[in-house]
Amino acid sequence: MFNRLHKEQRDSRMARLLFREEGSLSILIIALFLIALISLAIITNVAVVANAKRSLDQVTEAAAMRAIHNLDERSYYSGKHTILTSIANLAASGNYSDNRIPIDCELGKQAVFEEFRVWESSLSKMKTLQIERANIDRYQCQYDWVNLQTSATVKLPFAIPFTGRENATVESSITTLNEKDKGIIVTGK
Repeated sequence: MFNRLHKEQRDSRMARLLFREEGSLSILIIALFLIALISLAIITNVAVVANAKRSLDQVTEAAAMRAIHNLDERSYYSGKHTILTSIANLAASGNYSDNRIPIDCELGKQAVFEEFRVWESSLSKMKTLQIERANIDRYQCQYDWVNLQTSATVKLPFAIPFTGRENATVESSITTLNEKDKGIIVTGK
C-alpha cells in the first residue's frame, strides 16, 4: 500500500514537471536561435561561393581578353583573304570574312597562364581569399576566337553538416571573338 501511494505521488510529480508551462518559452527561444544560426551559416556559405564565382569569372574574362590581343601578324598581313575569296565569301554566306582578326594561339595561351599566375599570387580585391586552387581546364583557340574554361575550389566558412564537405567547386567559361567592325565580343556562363 505504501509503495503504491509512493508510486502515485512520484508519477503525479513527473506529470506536473512534463506538462508544466514554466520554461516553455526558453525552449522556443533556443529553437529559434538554432534556426537563426543554421540560416546564417547557409547564407554565409552561399555568399562565399557566389563571390568566388564572380572572382573566377573576372579572371577568366581577363585572361581570355589577353589571349585575343595577341595578333597573328603573319596571317593578318599575308593576305590570306584575296579580293576573290572575299567576294566569294560575301556572295556565299553574307559574312565579310575580312573582318576577322587572327589570333596567335600559342602566344595567347602563354598570356592566359601568365594572367592566372599573376592573379593567384596577388592579394588584390579581385581575388577571393577563400579560393584555394584555380585551374585552367580548357583553352581552345581557333583563328579569331578563344574559349577558356576554368574551375576553382572554394573553402566554405561552415562545413556542411552530415556530409563533411568543407569545399565547393565553381566553374567559369568565357568565349571571346575579335572582329574589326564589331570589336571584342565576350560570351560566358
